[in-house]
Amino acid sequence: LFSSLAFDLTVTSIFTPLISGGRIVVYREDPGMRGMEIFKVIEDDGVDIVKLTPAHLAMIKDMSLRATKIRKLIVGGEDFKTELARDITRTFGRPVEIYNEYGPTEATVGCMIHRYDVEKDLALSVPIGIPAANAGVYVLDEHLSPVPTGVIGEMYLAGDGLARGYLNRPELTAERFLTTEDPRQMGRGTQSSVFRPETLRLYKTGDIARWSADGRLEFLGRADHQVKVAGARIELGEIEARLLEHADVRECVVDIVNPLAVRASKKLSYCSRCGLASNVPGTSYDPEGVCNVCRGYDTYVEKAEAYFKTADELKAIVAEMKAARTGEYDCLVLLSGGKDSTYMLYQLCGLGLKPLVFTLDNGFISEAAKANIRRVVQSLGVELVVGGTPHMQEIFVDSLKRFANVCNGCFKTIYTLATNLAHEKGIRYIVTGLSRGQFFETRLTEEVFQREDFDVRKLDALVLEARKAYHRREDAVSCHLDVDIFRSDGVFDDIQFVDFYRYWSVPLAELHAFLEKYTPWVRPSDTGRSTNCLINDVGIYVHKKQRGFHNYALPYSWDVRLGQKTRDEAMAELDDELDEPRVHQIMAQIGYTEPPQTNETSINRLAAYYVSETSLTMTELRAHLAKWLPDYMQPTYFIRMDRLPLTSNGKIDRQALPAFCYETIQPAHDVVGPRTETEKALAAIWSELLYVEHIGIHDDFFDLGGQSLVAIKAVSRIRDVFEVDLPLRNLFERPTVAGLAEVIDGLSWVAKAKPPTRNASDREEIEL
Repeated sequence: LFSSLAFDLTVTSIFTPLISGGRIVVYREDPGMRGMEIFKVIEDDGVDIVKLTPAHLAMIKDMSLRATKIRKLIVGGEDFKTELARDITRTFGRPVEIYNEYGPTEATVGCMIHRYDVEKDLALSVPIGIPAANAGVYVLDEHLSPVPTGVIGEMYLAGDGLARGYLNRPELTAERFLTTEDPRQMGRGTQSSVFRPETLRLYKTGDIARWSADGRLEFLGRADHQVKVAGARIELGEIEARLLEHADVRECVVDIVNPLAVRASKKLSYCSRCGLASNVPGTSYDPEGVCNVCRGYDTYVEKAEAYFKTADELKAIVAEMKAARTGEYDCLVLLSGGKDSTYMLYQLCGLGLKPLVFTLDNGFISEAAKANIRRVVQSLGVELVVGGTPHMQEIFVDSLKRFANVCNGCFKTIYTLATNLAHEKGIRYIVTGLSRGQFFETRLTEEVFQREDFDVRKLDALVLEARKAYHRREDAVSCHLDVDIFRSDGVFDDIQFVDFYRYWSVPLAELHAFLEKYTPWVRPSDTGRSTNCLINDVGIYVHKKQRGFHNYALPYSWDVRLGQKTRDEAMAELDDELDEPRVHQIMAQIGYTEPPQTNETSINRLAAYYVSETSLTMTELRAHLAKWLPDYMQPTYFIRMDRLPLTSNGKIDRQALPAFCYETIQPAHDVVGPRTETEKALAAIWSELLYVEHIGIHDDFFDLGGQSLVAIKAVSRIRDVFEVDLPLRNLFERPTVAGLAEVIDGLSWVAKAKPPTRNASDREEIEL
């Protein structure tokens, strides 16, 4: 027992085990971490039957459950998605009974039950099954007549478990509890005048459902304004009544809004200078339409330019390569088959180097790209080594799950295989073709350049340390490839990575002109946006869908700032026409399953529209409602209006409420923008997960709509991005951007004081 005694689900959690010879294990709520008790239940492993909501299941689906004592899960309280049921079944990896129970408080909680069948239950939601003993369940139309099998109607309940009504609320009781002709008698045909139909007392649930062909009931959602938010059942009218008790609120209506739908429908803006889109978290524009990233770059452009070197300095390194050569080759060059690495290879050969060329065949290099590689190495007369691994699919899936892209896993595979090959061949230098934009995406931050003690040599030393940690972290690459070479610092002293485009600046048009005039390379027609790889579109598709923006948007905007592309060229390259059938085919091929879209990060939120003479702050309104309402009934957004729209018969017209947008939200306080790099990155994470724009350093994570599952995702992302072991409790204790940033900075300082270990937890990979 870990749910509140006020929660109707608790009724069966208490009495069912006691009357059947079982016992109850009670877990007290931790005031500092509300809603987290389910983790304690799993960790203690003291029970074999757990009753919980789908939201609880979503919180534990990534935990190790195989070795637990749990043999039965009874799920209820909200719509139970089949995808979640499948995930939980896979997580256990052994037989476990999962029951979907349905029943409102008005019918003594449990009145329908269904045992989940992974082979048969293939609809979007797990059926709620068949009626319990002494319970009647009817699916009726607006005339209270039964609907045929497969036809949608509203659920009505009958039986011994029906409540008498609502205490001291006769009008609501009359509205919801009806005495009518028994639906089972309808459709009998003409009856004699002597026949008196039997009557039946029914409860009008407000839930939409239909009977399936096998006689089981499918739950399809709510029909009225009694809604579910974060797993809690809420009467919107109760919130409205309490809000109207505020002395300055004249009228109000509370409704459900979907922040994800709002963001998806919002027209994108683009920086007038670099083209960065407004859906990239943390992006804002000044009156001239220039983004905050460009304006920030203006303040440290000279320091940034100092990081990049010249072609003459590259020639000096080329001389070092030749002098250090002990074998057949001067260096190992990474050739993907794309335009950037092809141009790089030609320039290096033009400088007189004899390279060994390495290409990763990840299983999805297009035939046209392979033909490019063959023609290029043949025209240059260089030797090609094609590497690979039978575990590439596992690496792709791991990368998609961690970072919503395929590039992270692919890059690390290339670096790992290439380093081992260079070591085997006695090669001291590996040359990469990372773009200048990718440097800023992965290793160069504004905070680095704003430091008064900025020094390029110090930055290079930091990058080297980051590279060491990068190769020593556990992930699919470390599980499936030979990474022993990275255990000591010796390989980092023996083999030097040289980023070609750090030394060589070439605009995109000039690069294309060179390839067309001097090389046999031609742009493949079978790869989408990429110039070499078919699976790249999967990464773009997943990143757009899960994180809401193009994963190349930021590095391409940096390419524009650094003169490598024009704004029009960058925006044209980001204008993808993805072949979605092929994307889904590849996802199925590698064994990647998209996470369900209906989860707590895309949950509906409560918005209060109100009319008042004076503007009221969110803090004031929330404090007023807190006198009567629990946190889960507090609106996330407050929108002040001059008047509420009405229908022709004088009722509030919910359909005519203004389109919800962030510009209309009443702020809780004056917004202070992020100041440090930590605060900026943290605000970007919150913006992405909470679908809220313009987050200030004093904004509270939970006031912005953060729920338990979102909090878990936020902490996971923070651990990846900042490479710190942030406890979940810290988010509850320091829920503002400013407060949590202080904690993160402190943890980062401690982490940097310790040497990296083999058992370091997973962190965000950076392309070095």
